[in-house]
Amino acid sequence: MNLGKGEKSTFLWPLVTCLVGVLLLLTEDFGAWQDRDLFFGVTEGYVWIGSTKAAPWAQIGILSLVVGLLYCAFVAWNGYRDSSKVTLNMIKNAYRSALGVLGLSVFFGLVFVVLVFDSDWWWFGGGFYGALGGGALTALLFRRILKNP
Repeated sequence: MNLGKGEKSTFLWPLVTCLVGVLLLLTEDFGAWQDRDLFFGVTEGYVWIGSTKAAPWAQIGILSLVVGLLYCAFVAWNGYRDSSKVTLNMIKNAYRSALGVLGLSVFFGLVFVVLVFDSDWWWFGGGFYGALGGGALTALLFRRILKNP
């Protein structure tokens, strides 16, 4: 696929959004909760890549989101380096992968809410917003590439 002038920046932005999403997923918590406890004061739990309270489901979910974003980053990196090496089919698959990350992050967020809804406090962390934003922005940017070849 040959995009012509300005092709590097066309693939740079999806690369950035993917890598920011991966970075947030691997370094921040996906969500957390706290409950009052008469004896301990407050008990809390965090869902992140090293989570023990939500293992192994937290790791499976987070790694599936990371793999989807890394595939998008791979396609964007190849397009950034040399757009002639990227086929239309690869861009379509990256677009679908980004939509999958977006959908899975919403699904995992809903599962998290259902599981911690009875807690006194709960919130989404940077990992959730990284996956949600990374998937949405990457899908939008790959869609833009598909519409304007």
